[in-house]
Amino acid sequence: MSKKVKVLLVEDDRIIAKLVKKYLDIRGYDVIYCDNGKAGLTTFNNYNFDICIFDVMMPYKDGFTLAQEVRKIDEFVPILFITSKTLTKDKIKAFKIGADDYITKPFDMEELLLRIEVILKRQQSKPKTPVEEDNDNVKLQIGNYVLDFPYQKLYLGDDFRKLTTREAELLRFLFKHRNDLIRREYILQEIWGDDDYYKGRSLDVFMSRLRKYLKDDPAIQIINVHAIGFKFIVA
Repeated sequence: MSKKVKVLLVEDDRIIAKLVKKYLDIRGYDVIYCDNGKAGLTTFNNYNFDICIFDVMMPYKDGFTLAQEVRKIDEFVPILFITSKTLTKDKIKAFKIGADDYITKPFDMEELLLRIEVILKRQQSKPKTPVEEDNDNVKLQIGNYVLDFPYQKLYLGDDFRKLTTREAELLRFLFKHRNDLIRREYILQEIWGDDDYYKGRSLDVFMSRLRKYLKDDPAIQIINVHAIGFKFIVA
């Protein structure tokens, strides 16, 4: 790596934290470690991180709460949870908060590294500033709405809503395939990078958000075709 990737690791199990930090340090990452959520939030505010790795069960401030507070500060920084919580409801909660990935303990260090690399590669391809490309990639007219993709804003007249990176990517993808039946697996592979079950549950959450955002134009519909996929209708 020409520039070291800065990692915030917040984990109260010192043995696991030491192993993860050592493994990533050897591979060229710059890891700052905290052993509780409160210290993690303070540290996050003091540095610019490329990715955050949070445990869930921690003293002073649990990982979910920490992630929610980090999202208020920076909605783009990737968050990966490492946790012993294996219940489906916990994984769904993590993705609803805005997690990019979720790995359960015990885990293989090589798998953790690969997940980090996939997240960072996906993050590098996301637009942060306007780009000089064809008009369709800059602003999309979607019914009565306008999606300013580089700035991740959805306009209705003079009013706009700031979208998350993934919301903007998903909406642009749906519009590109408008009026066609799009299989769930294809959406998940293109936007999330895999078609994991828990990412599928996260997809449903994002679809619900987009329906809410687009509700003021009756000509736009997001139809769920049970067990197959979705149709994004723009009359």
